[in-house]
Amino acid sequence: MRLATAKQTARIDELCRQDYGLSDDLMMEAAGVSAAREIMQTFLPELSRGGVAVVCGPGHNGADGLVVARHLHSAGHRRLRVFMVAPGAARSEAFSTQLERVVRQGIPVTDLITDPSELPKIKGAALIVDAIFGVGLNREVTAPFAAIIDVMNEAVAPKLSLDTPSGLNCDTGMTMGRAVRAGMTLTFSLAKPGFFVSEGPAHVGRLRTLAIGQPRKVLLEEARTHYLFGEKLARRNLLPRADLSNKSDHGKLLVLAGREGYWGAGLLASASGFRAGAGYVYWAGFEAPYAMLKELPEVLTGNIADENLWRTSFTAACVGPGLGVGAATAQVIERLRRIKDLPVVVDADAITACVEHKLFPLPAHWILTPHAGELARVLKISAAEIEGDRFHAAKLGARIAGCHVLLKGFRSVLAYKDRCVVIHSGNSALAKAGTGDVLTGIIGGFLAQGLKPLKAAAAGAYLHGRMADDWIRDGKDKAGLTASDLKELLPRALKRLRD
Repeated sequence: MRLATAKQTARIDELCRQDYGLSDDLMMEAAGVSAAREIMQTFLPELSRGGVAVVCGPGHNGADGLVVARHLHSAGHRRLRVFMVAPGAARSEAFSTQLERVVRQGIPVTDLITDPSELPKIKGAALIVDAIFGVGLNREVTAPFAAIIDVMNEAVAPKLSLDTPSGLNCDTGMTMGRAVRAGMTLTFSLAKPGFFVSEGPAHVGRLRTLAIGQPRKVLLEEARTHYLFGEKLARRNLLPRADLSNKSDHGKLLVLAGREGYWGAGLLASASGFRAGAGYVYWAGFEAPYAMLKELPEVLTGNIADENLWRTSFTAACVGPGLGVGAATAQVIERLRRIKDLPVVVDADAITACVEHKLFPLPAHWILTPHAGELARVLKISAAEIEGDRFHAAKLGARIAGCHVLLKGFRSVLAYKDRCVVIHSGNSALAKAGTGDVLTGIIGGFLAQGLKPLKAAAAGAYLHGRMADDWIRDGKDKAGLTASDLKELLPRALKRLRD
């Protein structure tokens, strides 16, 4: 799914006006009709039981709300009231036009600027439609809007937002001081990147994307930087496994991980590489992990210093989990760099080694998999700044690292050059030590079998998050998931995804 930033959304609207003769009035009417129809299908019990409060701001989003009010009223839902928070000087021409139509139709309108005492009446509605701010909001929410959003959030009635929850930054997923916590959001033409990361999902609720007649050509040409990677794409990118194939057909994965006291990191990565489908897995450290053979007897083990290891023709490699951050790790990364066309997953200690030993840029077909703290070392900013705009941070990281960057977290963002992919799976059950080592192994296993770096990273991250989602769906608590559970759950998750 393509996603449109606020700037791209404005550009799409502009091109629709200039090149296709679609006026604002026409697009608003289409948006309002589609939204009203969806509301009547989804919230019929609420519409039948009590009144509807449509809360409108002074701009285009408020005008959309006024159109929705007209069509609900025309469909026979007369227990409806518009609450507008629209200072005269701030009203757009579109808002003024739509307000006149609402008044002519006889729909009650309450001006919360001149009569703030009416504000508590919003809580008495059976359904609240939020149409205060649209996707263009770029400033903190202040009075009088902040108090109105607070009242809306305090109401027990379901809340539906038009285009975006008011107060949510559609590009970053961060709230602008205040934001409506919607149970459902009806967005128009294309979803927005901020709906899927950071605070976005908690405020968007269920998401429906409604077509409003904007030409597909415009949408495809203008929305070309942000994408959503979900179940259908993940399934499409899983490699088939022919019945007549043998282990040599599924690649050789080299896992360079672990040391005394940290062997578990290498164990998790190696086991996950195997379970993701790699035909062979070779696990090597600065000391050969022989002590772990009983835990994973099918893995071939060795020592990084063994030259025979480096003469093996691997199809992919993982480096970093539990390996240490010293000069020896940096030398291993440099040696991997000299192997032409070998895709490599760089994780954990290897990321820090790249920073400390100034190894960037890396080959373009490599994959860096940092969490916010590790990427903070790369970018030399705080983890909080990274979480404030995960898309920008991931793209900046890819520019510095010179390769694909998968920024782990809620939700993971994969960046390469000027494009970002947000992974539509995962939850806080993954906030445990070792889960990143499992992800490293999964991606490495996919690379070993021949998936291209972008697809391997995206499909691996989706599957990783999907296991955590399935854990919750199966009735288990988020706090109980461990990294060892993940490597055991991986075969079932792959089967579910294929089916």
